[in-house]
Amino acid sequence: MIKMKSAYCGLALAFASAPAAAADMTQPRPVVVESGWNYQVTLDGWLAGLNGDVAVRGLPAAAVDVSPLEVLEDLDGVFAASFQAVGDSWLLYTDFMWAKISTDADVGPFGGTADFEQTQIVATALVGYEIPINVENMQLYATGGLRYQHNRVQVDFDPVFFPAVSRSSSQSWVDPIVGLTMHYDITDKWFVDVMGDVGGFGVASDITLQGTAVVGYNWTDTIATSFGYKALYTDFQDGGFRYDATQHGIFTRLAVKF
Repeated sequence: MIKMKSAYCGLALAFASAPAAAADMTQPRPVVVESGWNYQVTLDGWLAGLNGDVAVRGLPAAAVDVSPLEVLEDLDGVFAASFQAVGDSWLLYTDFMWAKISTDADVGPFGGTADFEQTQIVATALVGYEIPINVENMQLYATGGLRYQHNRVQVDFDPVFFPAVSRSSSQSWVDPIVGLTMHYDITDKWFVDVMGDVGGFGVASDITLQGTAVVGYNWTDTIATSFGYKALYTDFQDGGFRYDATQHGIFTRLAVKF
């Protein structure tokens, strides 16, 4: 009789606990929802030569000609970095560069030399929206934004027939820009990034153009490096200051993704 009671008690406990167990099984599990956004921070290197004419406060234009290979001798310092966020068909991008170079330049129709020094800041901010394309593993964005440039130029002019003259000038300006940005995964390791824009339109610069094309490699899910070429052309004039020059050269990038 005692055994029968024990069996009945066991069954009763089993039936009593069954609804609770079933309730536990039907309870929704916590779901971790990803934001859908990917972020990237980079350190950039740009061996940028400088070719063009720079005029300062009434002096004849200094014809600056520094090749990307020569820039290592003339470069006094450089820092460049960028940040990118991609998600929900949107692209947010910003970059910053500070550089200082010192070199010689030819000045004026009567000959003469000049010691040329330039300190430059270039910062870009872009917003992009993805353009639907029927190409696997490729994302293409139409972009729009602003480019800020600051140039401090000093020219020590030593003409052939006249006394030496030293002039310096500092100018800052902001240009609206529009462009395209493309990312293409060749494989899960190799990729190509291309960025191009045009701007100015007489708002500040008469025109400004920039283009970057790199081939990259994903070492891990979070670390990537890339190598390519970048060029920036600006034609800006304000009073006695004229900057009509192209920077161009080898471009490298170390990216951290998260």
